Amino acid sequence: MSLQFQNDCGDSVKQAIIEDLQNLLSPDTSTLQQAERRIKQLEFTEGYGVYLSEIIMNQSQELPLRQIAIVMLTRYVEAHWTELEDRENGCLASEQAKRTIRNILPNGLYDPNSKIRSSVAHTISTIAATDYPQCWAELFDIIVKCLGGNEDSIHGALQVLQEFIYDVQQIKELGPVVIPEVYRIFDSEQNYSIKTRASAIRILKPLLRSIGTLITDKQEQSTMISSILNNFMEKLMHYLSMNSASGSNFLLRSEIIKVFTHLVTDMPKYINPYMDRILPIIWQLLTQIAETYVKVSVNQTEANPLATGDSEDDDEQTNFQTLIIQILEFINCILTCGKLRGSMKNVLADLIYITIVYIQLSEEQLEDWQDDPEKFVDDEDDGGVELTVRVCGRDVLLAINDEFGIKAIQPLQEALGRHFSVAEAEKAANNPNWWKIQEACMEAVHSFRDVIVDDESKFDLLNYLTIVRNLLVHQELPHLVGRSLWTLSTYSSSELYNPQMLSEILDVTLCSLSPEKFLILRISAVRSFHGFLQANESVEGQKRTLLVSKLPGFLDGIMALVPGCKASVLALLMEALTMMVKFDADFAYAAHGKIIPLVIAVFLKYAEDPYVLENVQDLIKALCQRKQCLGPLQEKFIPTIVSILSLTGEPAKEKQDIALDILNTIVKYTEAPLPSIMLDTVFPAMMNCVLQTDDHAVMVSGGECLRSFINVSPEQICSYKNGEGVNCIMQVAAILLNPMDSEMTAAGQIGRLIITIITKMGNMLGENVDMLLKAVISKMQNLECLKVIMNLVLIFAHLFLTQMDAVLNFLSTVPGPNGEPAMQFVLTNWLSRQNSFFGMYERKVTTMALCKLFEYGVATQDNRLTSITYKEQVEETSDDRRRTRSVASNQKWVTVTIPALVKIFKVLISEYQHFEESKTADEGCTDSEDDNDDAVDDGPGSASKPRYISDLCFETDDDSAEDEQLLQELLKESNYQGDIAENLQKFLTNFAQNEHFPNFYEHLNESERCTLLSKVQQQPK
Repeated sequence: MSLQFQNDCGDSVKQAIIEDLQNLLSPDTSTLQQAERRIKQLEFTEGYGVYLSEIIMNQSQELPLRQIAIVMLTRYVEAHWTELEDRENGCLASEQAKRTIRNILPNGLYDPNSKIRSSVAHTISTIAATDYPQCWAELFDIIVKCLGGNEDSIHGALQVLQEFIYDVQQIKELGPVVIPEVYRIFDSEQNYSIKTRASAIRILKPLLRSIGTLITDKQEQSTMISSILNNFMEKLMHYLSMNSASGSNFLLRSEIIKVFTHLVTDMPKYINPYMDRILPIIWQLLTQIAETYVKVSVNQTEANPLATGDSEDDDEQTNFQTLIIQILEFINCILTCGKLRGSMKNVLADLIYITIVYIQLSEEQLEDWQDDPEKFVDDEDDGGVELTVRVCGRDVLLAINDEFGIKAIQPLQEALGRHFSVAEAEKAANNPNWWKIQEACMEAVHSFRDVIVDDESKFDLLNYLTIVRNLLVHQELPHLVGRSLWTLSTYSSSELYNPQMLSEILDVTLCSLSPEKFLILRISAVRSFHGFLQANESVEGQKRTLLVSKLPGFLDGIMALVPGCKASVLALLMEALTMMVKFDADFAYAAHGKIIPLVIAVFLKYAEDPYVLENVQDLIKALCQRKQCLGPLQEKFIPTIVSILSLTGEPAKEKQDIALDILNTIVKYTEAPLPSIMLDTVFPAMMNCVLQTDDHAVMVSGGECLRSFINVSPEQICSYKNGEGVNCIMQVAAILLNPMDSEMTAAGQIGRLIITIITKMGNMLGENVDMLLKAVISKMQNLECLKVIMNLVLIFAHLFLTQMDAVLNFLSTVPGPNGEPAMQFVLTNWLSRQNSFFGMYERKVTTMALCKLFEYGVATQDNRLTSITYKEQVEETSDDRRRTRSVASNQKWVTVTIPALVKIFKVLISEYQHFEESKTADEGCTDSEDDNDDAVDDGPGSASKPRYISDLCFETDDDSAEDEQLLQELLKESNYQGDIAENLQKFLTNFAQNEHFPNFYEHLNESERCTLLSKVQQQPK
């Protein structure tokens, strides 16, 4: 240690740190909290990081103490090493302390304990991300020296390299030094352990990724990658195919396959030449270990020969499972890669056959399900959170279905035939596990369900269903019967199901719900009945009559199952009840006396569980849609909601926003006039709750609820208590639009609330309309959240479409926050973000509004619009030099002022491109992929992906239906009809003939002109 830190004061600080580290390991909460506070203070001591480094290196200290020390040192480095990170965390580590820590830490790479080595390596990598090479030039020499040392130092150095972040220069300079060392270690079978050699292989993936990302010159990139692969591929294939009696090479093989998987996913053209040799090795490996997997993991008929270990790398049982998972993931990646998929065409039957072997239920999973039915529901609904062999096998089958479609059906039938024959033989031989392959076959066929249903002629569905139906007699096998019922339910819309057959299957399903049956089977029966109803939702005639007749029996079975159930199972039961309520109105009314109290009880118990709550909301919505049930639901649920809304203090925050969401659903489906319980009891309780809370979630939910009240009966709300309703509305709006409060108060649907208030109650508001719009402008100041800005812009977009002159007058006469016209402020905020707006409704409405505003401005040359300007950044064009990468990187940007109408035109061109691309992508998704087997791509695959984040967020079925209705109304009012892209194209084409077009065209950049000329086929005269 540096002499500057060695003094009496330093020793006392170091001792204090050791004591606090020991206390951090204490099980006593108060001791732990006190230690955390003290260690926070000690962080600002000059030698804190140095003392931690010494403690870590001191092998005489206990391991837990050293481990907590490395955790704290890493945290210290992340918080106090650079100015950027340190702005909120106090003083920066001194250069002397940094230098001392950098000198001490590499010693930890030689530590005999692998956990210490790994943690030290992580901290070194963290420091290197900012200090190498400027402040730590010797680091790479240290790593190279470690690579030439013993196994401990090699492991430590390799751990650093795994997390090392290269830049372009480093990958070129260090790669040629690291790669030969990695190769030497990997190929030294006699000198190094499997763990060390596997660690060496792990370096390849980040190295290849860095080359692919950083080296932009394709020729240089190709040379570097080919050089690596030429050296490694022979050895990788050799060690992958090599038999090992001990089985200890599972870890090494897994790492080799991970490298192959990375190449298939990110660099398919580089691995393509080797595929003819790799695939036979993979296939041999997959088939060889199948027998061991079935005996040891699936059936546990043989003792497990694989050793367990303290660490993940030492645990051969884990490594064995990991190897299978890696093989299946590798195959999955090949299937989804257009360049390589063709190699699987001729082996589909064998691939499906062996995959079915691997998706059999293991004894461990059956035990887990028996102990915890919640896990059964989670695993069966979405595969669970754990990556298992069964989940990976299921993914392979789904990939085959996605990529080959109908062409996979014949291979599927071949594989099933072989498995069914084996299962019958095993059954005849009294093998107690004969049923597992049958269950796996049903799971496999489900992956191809949509293809089978679309064209039943390609798959012998009758024979398959007959086999499945015959399995129902084995009531002693709950998992087999449960899977059979579920399978039969998913195909029950087929014409192959006659009333007698359906009746028999439903009777078995109902019988399986009996209290004396296995819990797993009862849950499966509920899941299956839900499937029967869902498959036959739109069916009429005998099938529907038969299903309706079974509803009361299943209701009783479900109610008997409720006691003792936890969240996931309850959510499944709620989902089934929702489908039952939707299926038949008379049943819904007859059953409401049982269902509504259950809904209230589950809501109160699981209000903080979003998954259960979502299903509760769906069930409430279904009840609300049955008019006969709405009154009883209001009568029984409203008192509960009012009592929650009336709570004060901390307990109120837990459920009030949820209660308002439930209330919102009930109000939405209430017809005018509002009953007295809604107007005289619920409405004031809601208003008081929203006006008194400081919880943003409650405010937002309250705003949504208020919007529903206004939508249903604006006259009643306005005249509430002799006009007090208007004051209430204005108070809520003022809270949500308060510029001094968090912008998240407007994060809900504030735009739609204000639009609803103005459109539904405008004539009753008087001057309050101007006050509302002024509040909207005030709220728009200093906003960062795009969703909030979009919601507020939506208000003006809607008004431009419906009340053009009125809103122009308002925005032209009211000053903005900085004294400029409000029109200038609104358009600046709007136009700078239009291309980032999300949600189809929001994007379409704002685009249509800009279109109408532009047309009006050009046609009338209204000074209220033509006087507004927009500041835009454009590239400075100082010369005619050829555009190279270096020129582009040094390009200067200047700010220019252009008319706002010009900016609107530029935005509309961009929006046209956006909607045209969306339309093209949607059409592409609906096309058949039958002819795309040999498609060429350099990416990981051809699976379709969401185009925008908004495709995944912020939309619900209710919102979509409401959006569509609002959109159609606006289209009628604004004279826009049909497809938005077609409207924009027509608008741009027409404007290209306008006398003002050349003035706008000269402001367009090269890209905008290209879009205009290629898509609209117009240029200025």
